Amino acid sequence: MSKMTITNKLSRRQYFFIIVQTEIGVGILSLPYDLHSQAKQDGWISLLIGGVLLQIVLLVIWLIAKRYPDKDFFQINEAVYSKWLGKGISLLYVVYFSMVAMVILLIFVRLISLWVLPQTPFWILALLMILICLYLASGGLNAIARFYTFVSVLLIILIACVLYALKDTQMVFLFPILNSGWMPVIKGANEAVLSFFGFIISLVIYSKVEGSPAQRLRTIFYAHWFVVLFYLFTVIVSFTFFSTTEMSFVQEPLLYMLKSFDLVIVARLDLFFLSIWVVNVATTLTTYVYMTGLGLADVFGTKKTTLVYTIAALLILIPPMFIGYNMERVDQFNNFVVWLGYTFSVALVFILYFVSVLRGSFKKGGSS
Repeated sequence: MSKMTITNKLSRRQYFFIIVQTEIGVGILSLPYDLHSQAKQDGWISLLIGGVLLQIVLLVIWLIAKRYPDKDFFQINEAVYSKWLGKGISLLYVVYFSMVAMVILLIFVRLISLWVLPQTPFWILALLMILICLYLASGGLNAIARFYTFVSVLLIILIACVLYALKDTQMVFLFPILNSGWMPVIKGANEAVLSFFGFIISLVIYSKVEGSPAQRLRTIFYAHWFVVLFYLFTVIVSFTFFSTTEMSFVQEPLLYMLKSFDLVIVARLDLFFLSIWVVNVATTLTTYVYMTGLGLADVFGTKKTTLVYTIAALLILIPPMFIGYNMERVDQFNNFVVWLGYTFSVALVFILYFVSVLRGSFKKGGSS
């Protein structure tokens, strides 16, 4: 029995790539613009501040998971809050995960329609993407981990595409540093944090990963800082390729930057970049389909079958059909989900930790 358990556990390398692939998604295209809109050329400082602050949240996540090493996130909720209250909170997380997935789907379809397939109906693009994610999620966590590890080599190609733009960058665009003071930088840190909300996966699947708690903590930190540095690289290249004035008008700076190049082999480098970016979106969305399905199975006490993940996929697919390409509604929905992100990925994580500590203290007091 113990051999079977060891075999089914994820390696720390797979854990690393699951976290990385979940965090790097749709945000990579708009993050430079979002940071610049708040902090101008100091947006890269905001990104570093956001990365440091989130490391505190990741430490709290690890402390929670360490207290319940054999339970997944939804089971931890029941252990900490009691069965029915825990199930209720887990159900709220299921709704939250599905809503994040809806935002990812809406932004993905909008960008594909804008840059590649302007005449394709919304429902076709959304359906094709969700079917791919459903196929991956229904294969189980081990299949997801193997796929994420395999496609992570594509990140090297993404980095290489951005590296090519370095020849036309000017570092002078980053100066003067802190020209507007610290307040815009702090506001920009809010935009930075939004790009990392996928870190909750590190808690959801922690119990399914091999290694000691210290080894798993290092893996979480390594994955987080890989993403931070990856984003930092793309942000700095964007900030130094476009002037401060130009950045105010370019919502997808990476794509516009790559569009300006014409290689012998690749005529449209931006479309080549997009074709690889689609894989990153698929992996991020697959993670949320998986977490939504896992939550449904735990809350309702059913097996983790293809039917459960199909229901999760439908929950994610149907509501965006009523929003479609309406950007006003997309922005409103996105802002609402951002607020939910702080609630579910930060505030409730801290509450979960403090309640688990209090329950542990009461048990010790009662036993003595």
